[in-house]
Amino acid sequence: MRSEPGAMAVAATAGEAAEHYTVGSVGKKAGDDQNRVPLYCERVVDSGDEVFVRDSRVDELFAGNEDEIEFGLTNYLGLPVHNAAGEVVGTVCVLDEVAREYSPAERDELVGLRAQVETIVRADGSALG
Repeated sequence: MRSEPGAMAVAATAGEAAEHYTVGSVGKKAGDDQNRVPLYCERVVDSGDEVFVRDSRVDELFAGNEDEIEFGLTNYLGLPVHNAAGEVVGTVCVLDEVAREYSPAERDELVGLRAQVETIVRADGSALG
């Protein structure tokens, strides 16, 4: 996902996620609107930290979020993607429709994917565009 001023945009997708997240699709960020539930990836970008949501339906912050309501995706693991200046410019993430944990090997795979994406973004700042 690529972070834009008011939205998160799909920069690339794979597997079953392509059904819901076509490249170029955008989700509006909640921003300062206290009446909106933040997007998972928005929280990653804003915090600069990994975000893990085992089951959004029972999560105080993410219950009723757009991915849950629109697509039934209640499980999320996302990592920040940094550009050459160290700024968070997007995320790599996985979503699921069932509550689950991620094994150390699965987390390592996501960390490895993030490293590949960051290498590309650091070499070409427009790569997520």
